[in-house]
Amino acid sequence: MFNRTIQSIDSPLTLSLILLIGLIMFSHTGHTLEPEVWFSFKGKDANVAVDASGNGNDGVIMGGAKRVPSKEGVYGMGIELGDNKEQFIEFDYLMQNPGTIGFWFKPYWDGAGEGTYRLFDASTAALSFSIGKGTRAGERENEFVFLIESALDIDALMSVPAPDFVKKDVWMHVAVTWNFEDEAFLYINGEAVATKAGIGPFAEFHKPPRIGGNNKFNRN
Repeated sequence: MFNRTIQSIDSPLTLSLILLIGLIMFSHTGHTLEPEVWFSFKGKDANVAVDASGNGNDGVIMGGAKRVPSKEGVYGMGIELGDNKEQFIEFDYLMQNPGTIGFWFKPYWDGAGEGTYRLFDASTAALSFSIGKGTRAGERENEFVFLIESALDIDALMSVPAPDFVKKDVWMHVAVTWNFEDEAFLYINGEAVATKAGIGPFAEFHKPPRIGGNNKFNRN
């Protein structure tokens, strides 16, 4: 079931523009080939990340985050995000179940170093949903993590040793896929590296999710 989901990510991404630090974002429900959100970063407006899926889920580029030239991305233009907590992309979209997110990124930091780096966040006061190095400032800094955690202590944490997978200035592909009635998976460079069975159920995700922002959006 989830192998089919990952296939649906790989094909569209090769046609798109990839990114974080340049970051392309891909999200969809179920196991179809059609994305619901697809950021190509081609748009003319410096403050808008246009949703190339045609569904109108455009993102707002905050904090002066800048597009990078197409020659610096994997397949085209990307977005450069620093460790400034005010730099992120925010978009009006309700996270779905089941769902998938996939993106490329090239870190300016090394997996063996200190620090916590949030790449994707859809957290609320009651629910933490994130992808990155560490879970929050000072915690699990040596792990690359896909985390779903509720205030009721229903947790689904999938992680791998960050020094083994994350290298400074090296592009890597990350995908996560989940079904709250079944399993969640973390894929790195097309390989399933961690899974969690029997997750959820969780409360409905909020609007809006964010790409970047480092640890600004940690659940309290």
